[in-house]
Amino acid sequence: MKKVFRDTCILFALAVLSVFVISIVWVGVTDEIRLVLELFALSFVISLGNYFLDEYTSLPVIGSYAVKYIAATAAVMLFGFIVGWFYRSNFWMAFIYVGIVIVLAYFIDAFKIKRDIEYINSGIRKKKG
Repeated sequence: MKKVFRDTCILFALAVLSVFVISIVWVGVTDEIRLVLELFALSFVISLGNYFLDEYTSLPVIGSYAVKYIAATAAVMLFGFIVGWFYRSNFWMAFIYVGIVIVLAYFIDAFKIKRDIEYINSGIRKKKG
């Protein structure tokens, strides 16, 4: 099932990329395409920040997620103010958006870690028995 989900995500990404390239060539950058490109750029910045946090800090899991939440929220707010997503009156929405994504990422990460632990344990059992 994991392979099906991964292949679906890859196929979806290729379809979106193809549609965007054709749309940009044909029509130019529309507001919808601009939004998706902005989200992609923001995702890249946050992923890069998460990579450096993972590489250069040794926080416990909860501490790591807390720091990532704060850093991602700050990035979303800054980026949102720059591109016009947020105004001073509704900046608090960044906390909600980032919170939802962090919770989903935590559950995906926990599932992945559990699967890795099971895989390692099965390898240890095979070596012993």
